Amino acid sequence: MPGRASAPHIVIVGAGPAGSSAATFLAQQGARVTLLERGHFPRDKTCGDGCTPRTLWMLERLGLGTLASTDGTPVDSVYAVSPGGVVWDAAIPARLFGGRASIIPREVLDERLVRRAVQAGATLREGVRVVGLEREGDVPRLRCLGGESLLADVVLGCDGSPSVIRGALGAPGFPAHECAFAIRVYYENVRLSHPRGLGFFWDETLLPAYGWIFPLPGGRANVGLGMRADQLAASGARLPELLERFCASPRVAAELAGGRRVGRPKGHHLPFGSSARHTTFNQALLLGDAAGFVNPLTGEGIEFALESGAFAAEAVAEAVHAGDLSARGLGGYARRWRTRFRTAFRLNRRLMWAFERPRLLDRVFRTACRDERTRDELIDVLSGEATRLSWRFIASVALGR
Repeated sequence: MPGRASAPHIVIVGAGPAGSSAATFLAQQGARVTLLERGHFPRDKTCGDGCTPRTLWMLERLGLGTLASTDGTPVDSVYAVSPGGVVWDAAIPARLFGGRASIIPREVLDERLVRRAVQAGATLREGVRVVGLEREGDVPRLRCLGGESLLADVVLGCDGSPSVIRGALGAPGFPAHECAFAIRVYYENVRLSHPRGLGFFWDETLLPAYGWIFPLPGGRANVGLGMRADQLAASGARLPELLERFCASPRVAAELAGGRRVGRPKGHHLPFGSSARHTTFNQALLLGDAAGFVNPLTGEGIEFALESGAFAAEAVAEAVHAGDLSARGLGGYARRWRTRFRTAFRLNRRLMWAFERPRLLDRVFRTACRDERTRDELIDVLSGEATRLSWRFIASVALGR
């Protein structure tokens, strides 16, 4: 934002991937950035810890390209089991950002990201809990627990889900059929059959839930399960009970044999990107989970959080240059994320129907095992890169060939 007599003050609420990404890019542009975090780093964040190929590309853009190998487990394949026991194992193709993914514990990832933001020039304030957002004339004022308040030129709500900033801006919540709950637990001393693979499991007795096993450094693993909120409520089941059943299922129990559970299971809320609409306001934007930027099919959100941070920084720079910080002036943000995210979110929301039907999913996996093009499209889906399915994919699955 060169040329301004005084740099705009951007206050970012939440120092997760979205907040730290935005803070880094904004600080590099010359903005005055204050990053507020209710916790203290290093701190845990309930998540699957999976970093897709696009996530690693974003980390490179942020100057953290070595993080995937120095602090994570390199991943180069997908290992998936259908409800009927069809096993599908495939390498991530090089056309997807080099074919590399990684599993990085959020306790590590988030701290590295926030330190990068500070290195770029952002001011980090830890232990600050924002409880409200008000207007003082045309100026946003953030209220913090303990009575402190902060004025800002622009507020970025990156405080996850549920989001205080989202509620204060008047944006509606996410309906039960457009969000999910997930639960994860860590294991140590495991010897996985696919130590460099993203493991996905669809067990017929647990549908419509699905589970995962992701390898972590030092012989550890992130093990979890997710289910759409309305389906969970209708089932009468509790996520901890479903997680126990998942871990006791034959294939998963074999993967975890000899391992030891570490700590208690933790759950979190996942709003679906297919219902993301309200993100741009006068002098305020919503990013990451607070905006609903989560893949409905897989629950992946890190890549969308990081990219939304870059989009927000670009939109704020445009608005400042134009001298218009209204929702209209910040409209470049919505144009960017809709172009990049919306089609993929809507496709993956529709695909949830197919992934909840055991015989159909068995057929998809069988077809992918013998047909290279079907396999590539399925990898695109699970990596969050697919925006459409070809007629060839649909015909191959329908005809079982």
